[in-house]
Amino acid sequence: MTKDELIKQIESEWANLQAALEGLTEEQMHQPGVVGEWTIKDVLAHITAWQTRLITTLFKAEKGITPETTAGGKTVDQMNERFHQELKDRPFDQVWDDLDSSHYQLLNRLESWKEKDLFDPKRFKWMQGKPFVEYIAGDSYEHYEEHAAQIRAWRKTMTNDQ
Repeated sequence: MTKDELIKQIESEWANLQAALEGLTEEQMHQPGVVGEWTIKDVLAHITAWQTRLITTLFKAEKGITPETTAGGKTVDQMNERFHQELKDRPFDQVWDDLDSSHYQLLNRLESWKEKDLFDPKRFKWMQGKPFVEYIAGDSYEHYEEHAAQIRAWRKTMTNDQ
């Protein structure tokens, strides 16, 4: 994979996520049960939280600062719960705007990165022998793909119930 291919993959899965949301009403965005009890709005806020955290990680790595790869030793589930509690009461328009702007911030930040910094498994000690691109994938295109599939599955249950 090259940097251009990484960016294309991010954009492709972003389009896939957008397609999974296409045609939903705002009322449907607030219905629980998409992922556990989460609504689509909750899922979008969750994606934004991880995407924003990734942008901060990119910034710190660029500056030679070791980012927190886990927040104070918390597990991913604990962080997901913390993000959910922090973001669940945000208005939908704010969640949508934050999702969109953080996605474009991510793409803009990636533009300045060098291939070797993204793909060299020895580049960042804190990545423990893995290339930084794996971290990026997990909080961008793989994350979009995971939640787009969950949204599509939820939509099928909604269709079957009617």
